[in-house]
Amino acid sequence: MANLFKQSRRKSASSSSVKKGANANAQVAGLRFAKKSSVATKRTDIADEKGQQSKTNEKIVSVSIDVLDWMGQGVSRGNPTYFVQGALPKEQCDVEILSVKKTVAQATTVKVVVPSEHRVEPFCPVFEQCGGCQLQHIEPQAALLQRDTALCEMMERQLSMSASAWQKPLSGKRPQYRRKARLAIDARNVDNVKLGFREAGSNKVVNVSTCPILTPTLTALPGLLQTCISGFDSAKYIGHISLMETDSNESTNTAWVTIKHTKPLEASLLDTLITLAKEQCFSLSLENKRGAIRSLYDATQSQPLRDTASSAKIYTVDGFWLSPSANDFVQVNKAVNEQMIYQALSWLDVGSDERVADWFCGLGNFTLPLAKTGAHVQAVEGVAEMVQRAKVNASAQGIENVEWLHLDLADETNVEQSLAHGFDKVLLDPSREGALTVCHALVKAMPKAIVYVSCNPSTFARDAKVLLDGGYAIEKAGAVEMFPFTHHMEMMALFTAKPQ
Repeated sequence: MANLFKQSRRKSASSSSVKKGANANAQVAGLRFAKKSSVATKRTDIADEKGQQSKTNEKIVSVSIDVLDWMGQGVSRGNPTYFVQGALPKEQCDVEILSVKKTVAQATTVKVVVPSEHRVEPFCPVFEQCGGCQLQHIEPQAALLQRDTALCEMMERQLSMSASAWQKPLSGKRPQYRRKARLAIDARNVDNVKLGFREAGSNKVVNVSTCPILTPTLTALPGLLQTCISGFDSAKYIGHISLMETDSNESTNTAWVTIKHTKPLEASLLDTLITLAKEQCFSLSLENKRGAIRSLYDATQSQPLRDTASSAKIYTVDGFWLSPSANDFVQVNKAVNEQMIYQALSWLDVGSDERVADWFCGLGNFTLPLAKTGAHVQAVEGVAEMVQRAKVNASAQGIENVEWLHLDLADETNVEQSLAHGFDKVLLDPSREGALTVCHALVKAMPKAIVYVSCNPSTFARDAKVLLDGGYAIEKAGAVEMFPFTHHMEMMALFTAKPQ
């Protein structure tokens, strides 16, 4: 196949060396992590060419690790307290101090002197360079249990939460769980295109042949696409490539590849991409600089046609599906998302005669199952295009008891107007910034119950204090492992109004 591709390329095209790379996940709000560096490059003593010994690096210290924090960093208690990347409980480590603020020091592991029984070899060969995974050096289940404990203790400490409220964490398949990703590209040299992810703490793009975190449907696509586009002049007009696993039905998956471009791509490149799409059975679309998306090949159709609209579907629970565009937010972990939906429904326990608000609703991940209860649901989202797609998609599935609204829920007036008719129960699923404005309004409206799904425990704790001070109690709470092997941890909590 590679020889076929090269027939239509520049004569000077050559195969590029494959270095695997990294995707830099967004970091938890308010916290910074330094670039991971190879232990082999760290030295406490450096000899010059004459054999003379240079001064010892005063930033290297030896510490004993006590516990993991909820992000998976090793914690060495003392003065200062060290938060150490790459270190595990019961380990003795030489660490490099990155920063010190009052009694807290951020550090990274230089050498593990005494390893933990839970330390394992990373399964990805580019773990040291990758900005996407930070926790491949610990047994996955041990990581979850220790981080779950740390998150529970954080909630007890900051919110005076009862330990009995903490529920079993939600988790799913590892490692091939991620059904959506964006590939970065460096095509300044079109004969040696780099396609993959960015290195940790860097804008450098490195090639990725396969990514073991992506679902089996997606895992090999980065390398196949890199081989396909190398050598074409118009490759330099590609901004990024999005991958998404969609569902042909409830049991069959299909990859959807969307190529973002700033100028038209040459016909020979498009033909080569379509050939690859047919051979690998994935759907292929183009997105221009204005954001318009057109399909080149739809693998879900019996007779795929060019220039047709995408028919992408993602199934959630109870036979419901979402119809995302390439850039829409979807939960990347299918198994955990299903558990999360069922838990939210169980905790809210919505009756058919109740009014329910689903705010920050996206495409209706929670909305459609909530509507199935027969309750009247108000679904609010800040992205107008997603609201329109969600409304059409719900109607196609016979859901008519939802009021879809496009509103900015950071605006106090919007929130107060939306609450004007009152709600019995509310579900919140905000972005990392949280829902502070909404929580201030909810303590005035006082719905009976609130389920808060958070992708940032720090902003959750801030918002929860508003609800607790306003007359609510935490009845249930628990961790959600949406992103295994990373610093990220999500959580869910049920707040119920105290008797007045």
